Amino acid sequence: MGGQQTPDESSKVGVSAGQLFLIDARHSTERKVLLGCLRGDVDGFSDDQSITLNLADEGRALDLAALAQRLSLLPESTLIIPVRLTWLIPKFSQQHPLRLRDVVFGDPRAPGRLRARFMLWRDPRRVQCLRGEPATLAALRQRFASEVASGEGDDGTALAGFVARQAALTLEAQERGVRGARYKVPRFVADSIAASPAFRASLAEIGAQTGTPAGDLLPEARRCMKELISTPSPLFLDLRARLERLMMTLGYEKGFDFDPVELERLSQLIRTRPTVLLFTHKTYLDGVTPNALFYDNDMTMLHSFGGINLDMKVIGTLFRRSGLIFIRRSFQDTPVYKAVLRHYIGYLLEKRFPMSWALEGTRSRLGKLMPPRYGILKYVTDAAQAAGIDDLHIVPFVTSFDLIRDVEEYAAEQMGRTKKAESLGWFIGYLRSLREPMGRVRIDLGEPVVVGASRAGDSAMDLARIAFDASVSANRATPLTVTAILCMALLGSAPRAVTAAELVQIARWLANWAKARGIRMSAGLAPFDPEVMERKADTLVNSGLIRREQAGSEQVYFIDPAKHAMASYYRNTVIHHFLTKAFIELALFKCREAPAVGGTAAFWDEILRLRDLFKFEFFYPPKDEFRRELEQELDRTDRQWQAHLAGGADGLDALITRFQPLLGHAALLPFVEAYLILLEQLVRLKPGEVPDKAACVAGGLAEGRQAYLLHRISSQASLGKILFENGFQLAENLELTGATTPAVAAQRRALLAELRALARRMERMRIDVVARAEQAQDAKDMA
Repeated sequence: MGGQQTPDESSKVGVSAGQLFLIDARHSTERKVLLGCLRGDVDGFSDDQSITLNLADEGRALDLAALAQRLSLLPESTLIIPVRLTWLIPKFSQQHPLRLRDVVFGDPRAPGRLRARFMLWRDPRRVQCLRGEPATLAALRQRFASEVASGEGDDGTALAGFVARQAALTLEAQERGVRGARYKVPRFVADSIAASPAFRASLAEIGAQTGTPAGDLLPEARRCMKELISTPSPLFLDLRARLERLMMTLGYEKGFDFDPVELERLSQLIRTRPTVLLFTHKTYLDGVTPNALFYDNDMTMLHSFGGINLDMKVIGTLFRRSGLIFIRRSFQDTPVYKAVLRHYIGYLLEKRFPMSWALEGTRSRLGKLMPPRYGILKYVTDAAQAAGIDDLHIVPFVTSFDLIRDVEEYAAEQMGRTKKAESLGWFIGYLRSLREPMGRVRIDLGEPVVVGASRAGDSAMDLARIAFDASVSANRATPLTVTAILCMALLGSAPRAVTAAELVQIARWLANWAKARGIRMSAGLAPFDPEVMERKADTLVNSGLIRREQAGSEQVYFIDPAKHAMASYYRNTVIHHFLTKAFIELALFKCREAPAVGGTAAFWDEILRLRDLFKFEFFYPPKDEFRRELEQELDRTDRQWQAHLAGGADGLDALITRFQPLLGHAALLPFVEAYLILLEQLVRLKPGEVPDKAACVAGGLAEGRQAYLLHRISSQASLGKILFENGFQLAENLELTGATTPAVAAQRRALLAELRALARRMERMRIDVVARAEQAQDAKDMA
């Protein structure tokens, strides 16, 4: 009982006294059918060569006394052969899933006694007899000795429980060949963990530290297991798939855009290696797309993690029974809970059940990738290390949406509105809000980050590096979308609108630029299709995100200032692709202000300064690799860049021209303006005063509104709690948040002046781009 075997039901198999058939039957009807199958398929079979157990219901304790007695009397060479019925649903497929009425009448794949008799009367072909791979009692006893802790109950009962669990597992493997890989679910998890020597050793260690006997800790561990362990079943997997398909098709077009070759590689990886998926988190639907993709493509179901706050009535049961693991917000002072969680994760990894959770731990309120959370990652890497796993594969999973329902909520939260608490009523309201047309959904997979023994997260630095590598891989896998490109173009031109022709041309240039650098792009960008671009612009107009004025001779597009923060969100999803270009442009403008001062050295000094200023916003590769990327961008743009850098004002002007159209302002101005608002508050502090972070963030919102009304900042996209928090973190990192002294005050003023100069450079860049656009239009009109 350790693999799959396809029995030949057309030929009879001779039975010997050295065989015991373990019949897995829920009730007498199933037992009767299975005995009939055995009598027809096995020569010389008699009923006394079988024993019946109900292995399907994990919620009911197994009656192991009869099996334990039989095992104690059998010779070691006896072959244990598990058998089961699998019930089939006519015309059942991913396109024709389980019906809602089955929630009322029960899963037809697990019918009760009377329903089973009725189904067989109507169509005997509704059942198929399965025979799992056999194993000798000696082999099972040997595995029992190595996998089960000594002293685990009475030896006979414990062995019987182990044999029953192994029978269930091999039957599950056989049944997957009939039903599909999507229904691979873990069985008897709590019993397997509780019986393992490693877990018993963990309890003994906790007992030694707390002065509590390990045996007294087991009931607490069982309670933690009941809270933690997900108990998925085919019925709830189908119901969840139906709900998720509803969520994904209310406003989005049916089906996902993805690379089939990439998905097949992932499927192969999951079958052969312990694998976790880290999804980027921009909306509640990010947790839906991996499950929906796996279900639709008949891949092993995912176990995912969610906060205990999501364990709501009704919906919480659905998620728990379909693979969601609810974890507490904090459990640092509960060692038994921590031990159960670690061993549960280790069990899932060993058994090749993939897991998923949000890389950032929470939804990104700004669009760009947020700093990763280490909590679950640490427990997964610790569990992998404890289980001796040295090839854990971490795969970034990126979902890109044309439009995101949550963005309006994020913008309001960043302006100070309190986040609504989740509840069943909230969930229903959220579903209703998804009815508006929102375009397509695309899925991309990043390069796996492999965690071996040499980098298993022993230290905080190891863990941070793993998370950083996963974040970089996720960013590289994030495609440019039409929505993001259009928002970047319009925000970069604001407050000036752009004509339809200009908008298409800017989008075309960005697409060509990205294609030359191997950046992933969504449909409509690769290959570039102006008609797709115009249709997407129409969709964004209909959604209210952008506006179109067509009363004059031309159509012009712009973003209402009240929607700048929302548009900035979409722009932020892709700005990491443009950082190297933006940094180069800003450094060139800085050098142009004093061309005789530094040349090449001044250019690279400014690059490093920009990297440091925005280090709390973006993920960078190591400095050597970062410089190589910058040099590659310079090489692609102008092979003579080194001579131009050293060539004074004329050389710098030539190089700046080669980098047209400029986008440093479009990518980074909101961050600079937010930092300015924060620093202005610090500069106003009196001697001896210590800045308070919460007060500075609240003050930033108030000061920012005034700054926008006074046109001291370009848009409301520069206002947001997270932006101000990151600005405060930058000041803290530069040791500017302590008590106000003359020296600290001078340093604050210096940083403020530096940021103001940076903002002025970005304004010059914007004006330069607008002027070139107008010149191009004049030339077109003259032609």
